[in-house]
Amino acid sequence: MESLNDLIASARAILDSGFDVDAFLTWRELALLCLLGLMGPLHYYTKSFARFTEKPDERGLLAGRGLLAAAREHVAKTANSPSEGASVGGPPPHDRFSLWRLGHTKSQQLTDVRHTT
Repeated sequence: MESLNDLIASARAILDSGFDVDAFLTWRELALLCLLGLMGPLHYYTKSFARFTEKPDERGLLAGRGLLAAAREHVAKTANSPSEGASVGGPPPHDRFSLWRLGHTKSQQLTDVRHTT
């Protein structure tokens, strides 16, 4: 969570210092690595961050900063809600990919059982 806070603060610093493309690109790379580690590659926040920050400009920086703030809130909510059943590093339980993977795993297990009998 501290890395998300640092990245959000860094975005503000990049804006305050008169937008620098090289600083933006470094920030974007670090933020993507952070989101990948926390949420995974298929999570909405990770995919949206990658899409909205493609162009190195102030608009992308502001959008990316907002997505990092949303991710921070999501991580905090997930960490404080054990009944959700999701770990901080994994996708939320209602994530479509998770539901597909769960269904795929169960159908694969049924297929495996049929082939072994």
